[in-house]
Amino acid sequence: RLNPKGFYMHQKLFLWIVTVVVVIANPVFAEDQRFSDRFAKGTSSFGGELGLGHTFNLPPGKDRTSLSFAFIFPNWQKNLTGIIAPDSSFQGALYWNVEANLALLTHRDHEYLAGFSPLIAEYKFLNPERKWAPTILVGAGFSMQDWEEVAHYELGSEFQFLLHGGLGVEVFRELGSYSFNYRLFHVSNAGFRKPNIGLNAHVLSLGLRF
Repeated sequence: RLNPKGFYMHQKLFLWIVTVVVVIANPVFAEDQRFSDRFAKGTSSFGGELGLGHTFNLPPGKDRTSLSFAFIFPNWQKNLTGIIAPDSSFQGALYWNVEANLALLTHRDHEYLAGFSPLIAEYKFLNPERKWAPTILVGAGFSMQDWEEVAHYELGSEFQFLLHGGLGVEVFRELGSYSFNYRLFHVSNAGFRKPNIGLNAHVLSLGLRF
């Protein structure tokens, strides 16, 4: 089992790295036209996230199984709006993400979770005076998994629904971008088979877009 104290130390290190990157990577876009073209409505890109996750007891009061996992989430995203709310604190663009989900338990026998999340919305708070943007993300999907062999009380079936909620910092390059992300990852079967109290996990990832 992953030591909870060690996991939270990794979280603090992750947040410290994000802060350093944001401070250093702050060049501006050369022209307003370049900014609007890059984030124009209808533009799309491929990318993915690679990281680590660990379950935690939410809501508290029940003794859930402690699981840690490595994951890779390749995705495609499309800009739905172009730049909206110009000259305000909420200036940015809304994206639709379609994501594949693959996660493997790291401290068991590499039990798998393989899923697909076609309904993910991501908002990027964009500003032409910087080459980085805070982001927020919410979405849903579904999966098949064999984690119920070690977490039967929480999951209870092979088929599961997925819920995603997260935030991050995306740093733009000449072509593409990279990002540091936190996600709350929820896995459950919505109660159609018992037992099913679900699993919730903190996930930290490094993302890359092409």
